[in-house]
Amino acid sequence: VATSNPSDKVILDILEISREKNKRLKITGMLLYYNQEFIQLLEGSKKDVTELFKTIEIDERHTSVKVFYEGPIDKRAFSDWSMAFDDLKEHKDLNKLPGFEKFDTQGLPMHLISDNPNIGKTLFLHLKKFL
Repeated sequence: VATSNPSDKVILDILEISREKNKRLKITGMLLYYNQEFIQLLEGSKKDVTELFKTIEIDERHTSVKVFYEGPIDKRAFSDWSMAFDDLKEHKDLNKLPGFEKFDTQGLPMHLISDNPNIGKTLFLHLKKFL
């Protein structure tokens, strides 16, 4: 949960820094944003993802950080993306980014996704089809 309502510029800055860092660390994934909530999928070696998650946990721009799914994968779902992005509402500047896709959440709040790993995993894999 964002500590404030982040502007488009703040989200763009987060994406730019995340993409550079993830590329260096060979981490792939996707970041979703909706109504002051972020949800993120990270793929990579357990060591690298664990180290990156430690920095995410202490980032003061958000609170209530938790892991809602963790486990081994046969292959990466986002192998071509250092950080795909989807804002689940319209932003005039963000919709120009590679990896942005409008998505109808059908009223599904992000806290329900974080409370049910299968819903979260299904959502990310569904969104991948639109990237």
